[in-house]
Amino acid sequence: MKPLHKIILALCVCVGLLGAAFYGCGEDPKTAASTVRVATKNFTEQLILGELMAQLIEAKTDLHVKRQFNLGGTMICHGALVNGEIDLYPEYTGTGLTAVLHQEVIAQPDSAYRVVARAYETQFNSEWLQPFGFNNTYAITAREQDAKSKGWKTIEDLRGTASGLQAGFTAEFSERQDGYPGLRKAYGFGFGTVRDLDPGLMYGAIVQNEVDVICAFATDGRIAAYNLKPLEDNRGFFPPYYAAPVVRREVLQAHPELRRTLGLLSGILDDATMQKLNYRVDEEKRAPADVARKFLESKGLLESAKEG
Repeated sequence: MKPLHKIILALCVCVGLLGAAFYGCGEDPKTAASTVRVATKNFTEQLILGELMAQLIEAKTDLHVKRQFNLGGTMICHGALVNGEIDLYPEYTGTGLTAVLHQEVIAQPDSAYRVVARAYETQFNSEWLQPFGFNNTYAITAREQDAKSKGWKTIEDLRGTASGLQAGFTAEFSERQDGYPGLRKAYGFGFGTVRDLDPGLMYGAIVQNEVDVICAFATDGRIAAYNLKPLEDNRGFFPPYYAAPVVRREVLQAHPELRRTLGLLSGILDDATMQKLNYRVDEEKRAPADVARKFLESKGLLESAKEG
């Protein structure tokens, strides 16, 4: 995996350099110096978190924000951060631990956070700020009626029928060691077939009986809305996935107000609240920017927001 990881990271660097050259064309040097580039991965929750950070920075500081949203998966965003093509993005402790650092699972949330925070400082010159508060762990999930009729309560309960089941997983989950390869090793069985699905299509696929199980995200509002049943990870395979802003240290040193501003988001979101925000975007079709703004207003954090 490591040689492939290096190849992917090298490709990300090349793409990022081209993007950086493009975005830098014609930009006033003074504006560039006071611009913070906020990035996200390519799914709903990331877009909401990106807007929360971007809007708060715009409201509480004199910095300009350049949104570089929907960049792609973990290694694309991480590569862009390491190479100075973006300044910050939201990451998850379990993802940093296993997908980026290639370390073993640490079940205790505080310990996992400390490990990734230290490693990112020494290896990538970046800081993990305090988490937003919720834990968006993976959850092997089935239809509620299937779970009831077949007695599925834990992932272990799938063992007897797994070879006849079709799974729908995201491409990242299918490849990462904290995803299907590691899950199969930890539980000692695999599924009959596995389909690669976009995160946005995965839930519709299970509702339409196109697949039998999916790798749902615990904070996704569609789990309850679609009558789905997350199965207990009875072997404790999945690490904690607490989301937090990850920022390049040189950016924090140049703009210390960023630390104070983003600190206002520390512990502000629990699992249930994040589910509701995701649901408003995914099912009520509201714009992530609007959902983020209304949430910040409800917390009294946008009283000094700039209009226009």
